[in-house]
This record gives sequence, structure tokens and C-alpha cells, in this order.
Amino acid sequence: MTKHPNILFFLSDQHNPRFVGYGGDTVVRTPALDRLADEGTAFSNAYCQNPLCVPSRASLITGRYSRNIGIYDNQDILEANCVTLPRHFARAGYRTCLIGKGHFNGEQLHGYGERPYGDLFGQAHQPDPRRLPEGGESGLSGWPFTAGTSAIPLAMTQTEICVAESVKWLQTHIGTRPEQPFFLSVHFDKPHFPVNPPRIFFERYDGAVSYPDVPADSVARHVPFVVKANEGFFDQGVYNQGDAASLRLLAAYYGCVEWVDDAIGRILASLDYLGLSEDTIVVYASDHGEMAGEHGCWQKTKFYDASARVPLVFRWRPGIPAGGRLDGIVGLIDLFPTLCTFSGVAVPEHCDGISLAEPLTRGGGIDRDGIFAESVVLKNPEYAGCMLRSGEWKYNYYLDGTRELYDLTADPFEYRNRADEPAVAGIVRGFDERITAFWEPSLQLERYRRAPRMAREKHFYEFS
Repeated sequence: MTKHPNILFFLSDQHNPRFVGYGGDTVVRTPALDRLADEGTAFSNAYCQNPLCVPSRASLITGRYSRNIGIYDNQDILEANCVTLPRHFARAGYRTCLIGKGHFNGEQLHGYGERPYGDLFGQAHQPDPRRLPEGGESGLSGWPFTAGTSAIPLAMTQTEICVAESVKWLQTHIGTRPEQPFFLSVHFDKPHFPVNPPRIFFERYDGAVSYPDVPADSVARHVPFVVKANEGFFDQGVYNQGDAASLRLLAAYYGCVEWVDDAIGRILASLDYLGLSEDTIVVYASDHGEMAGEHGCWQKTKFYDASARVPLVFRWRPGIPAGGRLDGIVGLIDLFPTLCTFSGVAVPEHCDGISLAEPLTRGGGIDRDGIFAESVVLKNPEYAGCMLRSGEWKYNYYLDGTRELYDLTADPFEYRNRADEPAVAGIVRGFDERITAFWEPSLQLERYRRAPRMAREKHFYEFS
């Protein structure tokens, strides 16, 4: 084992945490992630700190909450010279590389020494089927109705290019810098829309999936924040009734999850072949979840577990026992200090998360009484909220004064909002105090407006 272990960090985009075999899903096929979980440790209650791409990734890479970096929207620009996970490891002597989707606005490295492939220009996703720039349309807005088999030649898809570039990079590293530890991030653009896997993965699920059992009045009970968030996504309301089109969409989503898993499996096989597995910490996570039909919704930004909770797995053969399952409440902000601790690198003082090294190596509880997440509806800053997950409870507080309280032990799919029940009034008051102290809701609009922004989102560039 080297003094400083290598790090291989897989990040997918929009992976619902329920869609993994090791988590009990009997339909989806995720043998690579199941193997990682069997050979390492998986977390059951891991949350992103903002269920939207750019804010979540900015939080992860800095180890900080959105309220402390001011990033809330997909157009927001993170400070170019801030302390980031790859920059910190590069200063400690690591070779750092990002392959795939960064979804960075402005500066495109943020401490990574190399970016041989990714969304440096144009869209972070490939329109599927193909759209031409002169058409004046990004090619993403019809995604619910184009779900199905990909029309892109397999070798030209972002997923396959990520595999090829990652394996090439690892081979080159072994041949040229075998003594230098590496930090390689491989970021896939799937299962995020367009929801179009290769034919083999789509056909496995077409006709074999079931839409979630949603209570008849679930949509009617949505709080104003969720209603507004749903309005902001493409064609919302057309594909959430469990009809043939929505089942096709769900089957395609399953297929995209398996496609990412298959890609990860091939990279892990290459890691084994190159003799790097014993010296490499492998981490899998997603930037946020996907509603995938729960509560009659698709997409993200909500605080429901399908959207705000994420899969999170660590494997490090010399240091992490195999087959571990941890139920403690953790977040993506914990990745920064945890990887520092495992690698013998000092943890920056600015990190808002905690190191998970102790529970990962020795088991046991996690020393925190809750974790927060924040969210703003795209382009609608007055619709904002803060989530607190603590013990069995999830509490959501919104700028308009709306509150939600869910007992996740008794109600894991979050259908019974108990915020107005007299029996839990004391719990609500306590959570109100904690969220007010952390989030400072009176300052939220100011924080949102302070961030510099791109003129438009990457999703809406005419080319990919």
C-alpha cells in the first residue's frame, strides 16, 4: 500500500438512490455497484446539499454548503481560485484529472490538472436524437417523448468516451508516473435526460417495469415550492400518469442506470488488470436523485428522498471492511474531509462536512445530529427552501412559510406531512430554530442575487 492511496471517484448525474441492486431493487441490474458495496461500504442515508446539478457539484467540490458559497442556480459561477478537492490534492502531490461532465460555469478546471474530455464548451448533454445548431433549439426540451433507444452511435456517446478516456489515462499513468498518486474523477452524464440508453439496456426493461404506486391525492398535496418546481421542467404533467409513454420513460431510465453501471464495471476491470485496485480508494456517488414518478413527479430540486438522497459507496481494500452498511446521516460535503483523512492530507478548515473515515474503517455511529440541504426553483429565487434530516425526521422550511415534517421510519415515501399536527408541535419548533440559525432565511434572497452568472445554462447551447 502506498503512503498516499490513489483515488478513483465516479460521479453519475441524477441517480435515484432506490435504483441499485445492493439497496434491494429487484428489477435494476447494477452488478458493478453491487460488487463495490460487497467489497466496501454503502451508505443508506446520504444526501446531496442541493438537489440541482451546478449547486450540488459546487458544494461537493468545495466541501461547503450552498449558503457559504452562494451557488444556487445552474447559471451560477463558482469563484475561480477557491479551495477545491482536486486543487487541495494537487498541492499535496497528487496528479489530478477530470474526465466527463463537470458542469462548471466560468473556469473549467477548478484545480484539476487535466481534463482530456468533458463539457468544456457547449452542452453538458448530447441531444438524442441529434439536433443541428442551425435549428435554433437545444434538442433537450422534448426529452420525455423521445425516451427509448439511443440514436447515437455507441462509440460517440459520452458514456463510452468516458470509459475509453479513463482506461487510456490509467494506462498512461502506469507507464509514465507509477510512483505518483492520482486523483481521477470520472463523471458520467447519465442517467440524466435525454433518457436514451443503447438498445440492449432499453429492451431489458421495456415492458418489465412498474410505475410507483402514487396516492390519488398526492399531486394535490404538493406544497407551492414543489408545484413551482414541476412547472419549470419540460412538459411537466404530461408524463406522470403511469400511461404507456411514462412507462417507456421509466424503462429507459432503468436502462441508463444499468449503462452507467456497466461502464463503471469496465473501468474497474481495467483497474484490476493494471494492478491498481489494492492501492486505490474507489468512491461512487451521484450529484442528486431523480423523482422517477414518485409523487407524480420527475426531475429534481425537491427535498423528497428520491431527489435529495443519493447513492454513496466507498471501497478501499486495505482500509475499509467488506460488506459494510451504514445508516448514519451523511452528505456529499463529507467526501472532502473523508478523502483527506484516508490520504494523509490535512483537512481544510473551511470544510462544512465531517470525516467519515472512522465509521468506514471501524463501523459504529456517525457523530452528527443532522444534515442540511438547500434548494431554489430554477429562475425563481422567491421559491426557496431548506431541509434538515435528523434522526427519523425530515423537516423542510420554505421562504413562504410552508413547512413539511415527515417521519421517514413510518413513512419512507413521504406522503404524510405532519407539520401541523399538535402531537409534534415541539419537534417542529425545535427544527424551526435549527433551520433558522443555519439558513438565516431573511438573507436567502441576498445570497442568491450575489452570485455572478452565465448568460444562459449549458443545457441551452446549440451544440454539444
